[in-house]
Amino acid sequence: MTTNVLDPNGVGAGALAAAAAELIGPLSDAATPRPLTLQPSPASSPKGQAQAVVDVSTRFPLIVVTLLTDLNGDTLTITPALQPATGAPVPQPVVTFAPRSVAGTTLVAAVPPTTDGVASPCTVLVQGVRAAATLSAQDLIATVRIQLVQGILGRLLTVLLDEKGRLRRVARDVRATRALATATGNALDRIGDDLSCPRFADELFWDTTRLSPGTRPLQPPGTREDDASYRARLRVLRGLRLPSTPWIDSAVNGPGAAGTPGTGLMADVGLITRVTVDESVNPQLLAMRVIAPGSPGSLAALFDAIRRVHLIWPAGSATGDTVHGQRLLPPDVVAATTKQRAALATWQLPDGQPVAPALAAALTRLNDRCVQLGARPWPKLLGGQSDTGGSRFELGLGATLAAPVAAQLDAAVTAATALKDPTLVPQPRSVDPAGVWLLKASGLRTAEQAADGTVFVSAALMGSLVVDVTPGPEAAVPLTLAARLVSGTDPNHDVPMVAVIQALAASQLTPVATPATLLATAQSTAAVTGLGAALDSRGIPGVTAVADFVRQLASRSDRDYAIFDLGATLTAAVIATPTQLSPLLTAAAQAGASSVVAIATSAGTLALMFGVAGLPLGGCNLAAQQTLIHRWQVRALSTSTPAGLEPRRGVRVTVPFAGNGVSIVSCVVSQRTGANDPYVWRPTLPDGVLLTLRQYEHLLNIVELATPVGVRADTFALRRQHVDVDGTGKATPLRPSAARSYRHYRLARSAPAGQGETT
Repeated sequence: MTTNVLDPNGVGAGALAAAAAELIGPLSDAATPRPLTLQPSPASSPKGQAQAVVDVSTRFPLIVVTLLTDLNGDTLTITPALQPATGAPVPQPVVTFAPRSVAGTTLVAAVPPTTDGVASPCTVLVQGVRAAATLSAQDLIATVRIQLVQGILGRLLTVLLDEKGRLRRVARDVRATRALATATGNALDRIGDDLSCPRFADELFWDTTRLSPGTRPLQPPGTREDDASYRARLRVLRGLRLPSTPWIDSAVNGPGAAGTPGTGLMADVGLITRVTVDESVNPQLLAMRVIAPGSPGSLAALFDAIRRVHLIWPAGSATGDTVHGQRLLPPDVVAATTKQRAALATWQLPDGQPVAPALAAALTRLNDRCVQLGARPWPKLLGGQSDTGGSRFELGLGATLAAPVAAQLDAAVTAATALKDPTLVPQPRSVDPAGVWLLKASGLRTAEQAADGTVFVSAALMGSLVVDVTPGPEAAVPLTLAARLVSGTDPNHDVPMVAVIQALAASQLTPVATPATLLATAQSTAAVTGLGAALDSRGIPGVTAVADFVRQLASRSDRDYAIFDLGATLTAAVIATPTQLSPLLTAAAQAGASSVVAIATSAGTLALMFGVAGLPLGGCNLAAQQTLIHRWQVRALSTSTPAGLEPRRGVRVTVPFAGNGVSIVSCVVSQRTGANDPYVWRPTLPDGVLLTLRQYEHLLNIVELATPVGVRADTFALRRQHVDVDGTGKATPLRPSAARSYRHYRLARSAPAGQGETT
């Protein structure tokens, strides 16, 4: 019983005891209820029975039963009987405590017979049922108290004050109808009407013909959704707050740490596995290239001006001393620059190759870290700004560190481990041979190791992106600019494609060395008996018009695809059992391939072309999106008319006209690595966790409501790997046409009442 300001003495609905306490002298003592000792009946008695003994004669007695705890949505019934000194027990009327009765509520259980107002000793027998479950004797003793009231005054007060318990119960009932957690029946319907969410009159089922979730009316006709399911849906709509990662985690999963069962909105539909909010972001790589079509000598003058005005030179450079001495800067900036110049000298940066201020600041922090750890894994800087360095070096945004010394890198790992600095997470040399963990902790967002062991670093997120210009940045138009992601292990393919090649190597597949030769002699897949049917069963497009395919392929970069000849033995096995292709497709997709196309070689074998960008015929049939997306922009530096650029997307673009003066071309590459694009989040579940259609619908409604305007939720993996549509214990990948086939909780005003909107 909860004490509050309206009931400081904790009387609750115990009006009889409270009234008796206010009476004077003997009246108070006579009207006060006297508790009887309630204890379990002997083992031979009915199950769950308890008894209280009245061992003395009483005058005008009443036996009352008092509730000790508040009831919520359940009903408590007490079945009393009077056991006289001799003879069989005499049943008494059943006592019912209605839902939401308050602790202290007292009801009459029995009126013992009297002779001249005096009743003989007797035993009160009681049994209880709560929420359709029979209470044990111990539970019954903890739930109610048996009391004795004597005298005409006691009887009169019991009758007069009986209504107080009813009033308190009704007040709690009215209050409960306004709370979502406790409202039932029509009260829930009124809340649902406020939220534009009527009860469903249908249920979800898996339509095996359409291979999509569908709905059918609840049976028998006229049946409406039950309170528990309806309340779970209303909680989603009523509990919406400002979307954020902590709020989504708290609402969907409830309180608790990762790995503990969830108690939030998904627990309402039976899912206690915690849903993870994945906001990791795919890298957006940037490269810039300066061009001056048809203006020889323009770029040399520009780069010289940049070096003199903006870049940081190492200390001890005569030219650098002169340049920095001519800059009019505040004292604090001069002090910071002096420290950076000293650090660059420590790194032995070559004279005449200064670096951008952000890169100088990061290299200074790296120098401080090396002093702190007592180890310098990279002996020196091999180079900085270079007029002929291309997109990585011409603006001073990048520098090259010498290959790390193994002993020094190991010493840095040991020292950082002992330091226990949360900003330093050391990785052993076997995992990270370039020491990227230390470089990135110092603010170098790009750290790429080349085949010769040297490490390219930059404070900008450039990654392995390089932009080339042919025939040259100052040549006459037209110019061609091409983007590539250089790999330290494979000079012929971009980094994402290298990952695919490495993944397929586990299946003893290696790329064809000369794809052009294979394509020049390829034949239609329809010419190989049985191959077309095998490919169709796995959804792989086959090349039938080879010349047209090769012509379309010319617009793609050969660095972003590779062809794998399966050979005669594996080709025959695939034709006989097409499912043998599934492990190859899965391995390639997980490694980053977004597209696959089948080709028949001149020898009649099957060759698979995998790409990390959309391929002709295939599009993005492996991952529903390209692994690499290139976006280009161009700006004029000194005039309002930049050079032309077309198209603005793709691995290669053309400059058809020169514009006026110098222009700077930027290329942004979105590299999908399994994380999210900007302004995208993803709900995820552990591997192997399956959702029923009802749970899938509930989660998708939560995701829909929790996603802010301008942000997209990626549920592709959820739909493909975690929905058990028919209760078989296996996931059924939902096709794109079934991806949004679920009932929306909040309906448009024009929607039919009781029917979920489906799309």
